[in-house]
Amino acid sequence: MPTPTPPHRYAADPLVVAQDGVATVHQLMDLGCASSAIAAHCRPPGPWRRLLPRVIVLQTTDPTPQQRLRGALLYAGPDALLTGPAALALYGLEAVPSPAALAKVDVLVAHRATPRSQAYVRVHPTVRPALRVPVRNMACAPLPRAVADAIPHLGSKAAVAALLREVTERRLCRPAELRTEARAAQLPSLWVSD
Repeated sequence: MPTPTPPHRYAADPLVVAQDGVATVHQLMDLGCASSAIAAHCRPPGPWRRLLPRVIVLQTTDPTPQQRLRGALLYAGPDALLTGPAALALYGLEAVPSPAALAKVDVLVAHRATPRSQAYVRVHPTVRPALRVPVRNMACAPLPRAVADAIPHLGSKAAVAALLREVTERRLCRPAELRTEARAAQLPSLWVSD
């Protein structure tokens, strides 16, 4: 009978390392870990824990903000993109909370393959696919799209104004790009006035 692979060996796998210590159940099975071993490793006291359905963080400590973002992408599927405040924080905008302060992480997915929102992941199905922009090794929506997706969740006109001011003053995108995206997202025109 073969000796089972120790759990720490899976955590050291290049795929898992590249994904910040987070993997899907299917990825772990492809690495040779049996589903029964995955389930056993996720029971207290560990050494792993379930982050989301079908997504495992290969540690027992609380996930880092980066691991939460990675887990959201893995949960939502291979074509998922971070959008809204999470993407904007990765882009380096200061007018939105840091990833550590976000209660929800917004992901954009194709309408035909929509998983349900789960735990801290808020899934946004779309019929308007966006280009994949790698930002800090994470798949993000383009900046104008992320801005438009963030606006409904910012909570106040002042927060929206601060975001739009930062984006335009830093010349991260043009006002025309923001207006085009806001029209496509059917946002009220007051959010994109000059």
